[in-house]
Amino acid sequence: MDEELIQISEEIFAYIRSQLTFHLRFMDLALNNYQLIPDALEYRCDGKFFHYPPIALIKTFQNNPNEMVRGYLHVVLHSVFQHLYFSKNRRMSLWNLAADIAVENVIEQLGLSCTETPASQEKQRQIAKIREKVPEFTAQKIYHYLEDLETDQIKLLAPVFYFDNHECWYEIRDSIGTSETLYGEENRDNPSASSGNRFEGATHDTGESQEGEDPHASEEEIRQIRNALKDWKEISEKIETDLETINREEGEKAEALVQSLKALHREKYSYRTFLRKFMSPGEKMKISDEDFDLIFYTYGLNLYRNLPLIEPLEYQEMNNIRELVIAIDTSGSVQGDIVQDFLQKTYNIFQEKESFFSHFRIHILQCDMMIRDTAVITTMAEFEKYIETMEIKGLGGTDFRPVFSYVNEQIEQNVFRRFGGLLYFTDGDGVYPKYRPLYQCAFLFPKGNKEITVPPWAIRYSLEED
Repeated sequence: MDEELIQISEEIFAYIRSQLTFHLRFMDLALNNYQLIPDALEYRCDGKFFHYPPIALIKTFQNNPNEMVRGYLHVVLHSVFQHLYFSKNRRMSLWNLAADIAVENVIEQLGLSCTETPASQEKQRQIAKIREKVPEFTAQKIYHYLEDLETDQIKLLAPVFYFDNHECWYEIRDSIGTSETLYGEENRDNPSASSGNRFEGATHDTGESQEGEDPHASEEEIRQIRNALKDWKEISEKIETDLETINREEGEKAEALVQSLKALHREKYSYRTFLRKFMSPGEKMKISDEDFDLIFYTYGLNLYRNLPLIEPLEYQEMNNIRELVIAIDTSGSVQGDIVQDFLQKTYNIFQEKESFFSHFRIHILQCDMMIRDTAVITTMAEFEKYIETMEIKGLGGTDFRPVFSYVNEQIEQNVFRRFGGLLYFTDGDGVYPKYRPLYQCAFLFPKGNKEITVPPWAIRYSLEED
């Protein structure tokens, strides 16, 4: 390779990085995280090495520097959103396009003068059309939208958003098993905590078990891929943190980037895991009378005076949640099979006694603008009968406040003595309480529900098919 071409190319990349860093200081680590390799016919990146064609780079830069500034940011955003690591079980053409549309949308909304190109207007027009159908503009959601398009429509859209070749993404997929589910999932039934609130931003998306690692990939290759993924996870989390704290003003300008990062780092796990977390027994410092042998304890005191033979156990696992309220929004938009399916799924999970507790009281409330029906369930047989015989009562508007008032009154009157929390199954359209309750509360949304903003104190969980 001509050394002069390489030197010119490196100067161009230095210019590109300085331009972007000037406007996007919070992305400094991301913009400088690649090793540049001048050995390709097309631009491609595996998260660590940015392969580029020097001659094409120089020609494009001479004609319009903004094309290369935008293109480099395009590639960096793929890594920030970890698109290259989540291609499993995706149709290549659709996933490539979905990822390209997602990053180009962020670039458009950043509105940087150094990324404006002649193609910007057409990209904006196409993005506006897609946004009408895709409220949460992430690669995953866009992918599902694209699944319904004709092949000819995909072929027309792809060149509008294309910059880099994504073939190495699928080489990564074949080298090491990676999660098919997008945006932060480590393991659907064993999510890593992303914040102090273990339910913050919780959502769920269908996923499948991980594939095994490619036996042809060396241990060193697998290690490099894992390290690169780890680096980009840390970088993307840092960007989100910066935009929400020290660079908050920048975050307001980069709303699309912030929202995409929130979706990326959102915890995801199955409804079964969600309930386990919501109702998990706590461990309190307490003498465990059941597991403590008083005979040996007193014998030791008598024999050795103040020296017992055994010490009392300090820890006893306390099933703190024995009482739970499940509120069902019975407005016109939530009824019939949707409610039945939700209760049946909940019933099936409650049957796993080893995961929960042997004695419980579940209060099921039906409420639209007011509480229409209450039922108390104390056995699985009662739960099953309720599902089989229940009648939906209400079908009016939605006001969540009566349920919260009811729960508050029950707690004040000591009716709920070991209250675990409130699960509210709803489509989300309604009047929320102004103030945070003293107990945990989760709003559960049916599959395909549009994006609804819940109060910051509430847990949000979207039910999908398991």
